Amino acid sequence: MDVSLFIKDFEMGAKVSNKLTELDSLFEFSEKSSDISDSTQLIIVDLDNEETGNELFIHQISVEKNDIKIVGYMKRVQKTHHEKFKTAGCSIILPKSSLVKNLSTFIESK
Repeated sequence: MDVSLFIKDFEMGAKVSNKLTELDSLFEFSEKSSDISDSTQLIIVDLDNEETGNELFIHQISVEKNDIKIVGYMKRVQKTHHEKFKTAGCSIILPKSSLVKNLSTFIESK
């Protein structure tokens, strides 16, 4: 499975990329929505990042790539944020602490 990562945090990026390598998934770190390749099937977004963690960015990706699952994560998931990101286009919103543990679920489910 091809995965696009919108993760600026070096430590988190390393953890996610290591897990994806274990799962034999191809991945790329992306800066903007135009970086997403046609073969991408899953997008992981750091919702705490100002550039990517906003409704407009998520909505833009979900409209451009409506057949791709978008997984967002944040340090603490609050109900109001959860609802706004779901509405914008995130399929799943997780706490940062559980993203790496649950990666295999998203990779297998596609």
